[in-house]
Amino acid sequence: MKNGFTVLEFLIYIVILAIALAGMILASSNIFQVGTITEVYQEVSHNGSFAVHKIGQSVKEASGISIKEGGKVLELSFKDKNPTVFDVFDGKLRIKDGNSDYVDLTTNKVRVDSLLFDKISDYSVRVEMHVSFSNPQNLPQYDFKSYFTSSFTLKN
Repeated sequence: MKNGFTVLEFLIYIVILAIALAGMILASSNIFQVGTITEVYQEVSHNGSFAVHKIGQSVKEASGISIKEGGKVLELSFKDKNPTVFDVFDGKLRIKDGNSDYVDLTTNKVRVDSLLFDKISDYSVRVEMHVSFSNPQNLPQYDFKSYFTSSFTLKN
């Protein structure tokens, strides 16, 4: 009786090991892909929600609404301070309070594809915004867009 493995047994063990490793690699690849998709979705959703919330908060505090440049710029007037301006520059939503410099409201990870302000009345405005994940390599797992819309009314 011989001790050890035959060549056939050794090959069977290697095939079983290769199949197990391939399964683990495939499973971990799927886990990373799901994580990436989740990150992309959360980034777009967070940026869009934050931006619309900030616009709404500012509109509610304002005393007047002015839409400029065909609906691409929202200017809010206030009784006790200089106007606040919202617009998109280089794919980022930005805000300018009074005489201060513009501040980006969205991150570099997303792109504001379109922004439209529509004055519903002297006291209310509708905001429509399309936001997508910045995807310079056009990879399918980073391809995500979302649409945000809301209406806001002045408190005063």
